[in-house]
Amino acid sequence: MVLPEAGEAGRRVYLDIEFGYVYGTCRAVMMPIEIGAVVHRPGDDSVRYAGEQFRYDIDVEIWKKVTDECGKTVGVATTVANMARGEYGMTYDHSFRVSDDAVPAAKATARNAFADLRLFMESVVSTGDTPAIVVFAAAMEKRAFRTANFSLDGCMLVDLQREIRRHFKMKQVLSLDRLARLIDFSVDGGAVTSTHFRYPVPREYRHLLAAHRGMGDTVRTFLLSREYREQLPDLEERIRAPMKTCENEG
Repeated sequence: MVLPEAGEAGRRVYLDIEFGYVYGTCRAVMMPIEIGAVVHRPGDDSVRYAGEQFRYDIDVEIWKKVTDECGKTVGVATTVANMARGEYGMTYDHSFRVSDDAVPAAKATARNAFADLRLFMESVVSTGDTPAIVVFAAAMEKRAFRTANFSLDGCMLVDLQREIRRHFKMKQVLSLDRLARLIDFSVDGGAVTSTHFRYPVPREYRHLLAAHRGMGDTVRTFLLSREYREQLPDLEERIRAPMKTCENEG
């Protein structure tokens, strides 16, 4: 399914949620740590940004997939962060375990973070005015919305990665990192740009535009979606060569 053409009424909300596992719980306790949103109104091509970091004084494991040029997972990089203290990139010790007594407190903190997520979603999604919520790879977001008790009634959840794979009949999905390079995504001063689109970003969000950050992955998803919906022949040309390479390697 390709999203409706620009100019139709209604908003589209582009999202990315970053998650962390509470350090030392063997990935038993997960919580959202950061979210970015781009709210786009096609009628006048206006854009609004929203984002939040769920700052709790608890150490979380940040697991990032390492992919090859074809988007295939070849490893995982893990670090530790504490959002409340602003500490990132701390060393991860796979043998560290929290005490059994600490697990209930960790679960309570995670519940609070998911409650924050629900409030954030309710603040950006208006009933009847959001025909599509667009994410890149929807599995974690679906799980998070269920845990946060946020209802998707009245909204269409679009998995852009899945839609691109289906349209191009790929055996392997392409990663957001790879697709962002194919559309020439860049952060240019106070704006984000792709091959055919450019949007200014408010100053308060500019330091959050790195890849694998909530806002950073959201703006990449937003511009990729615009290229896919409105510049499909050009995107298809850009994707054709890596598709052939990846399928030959597969």
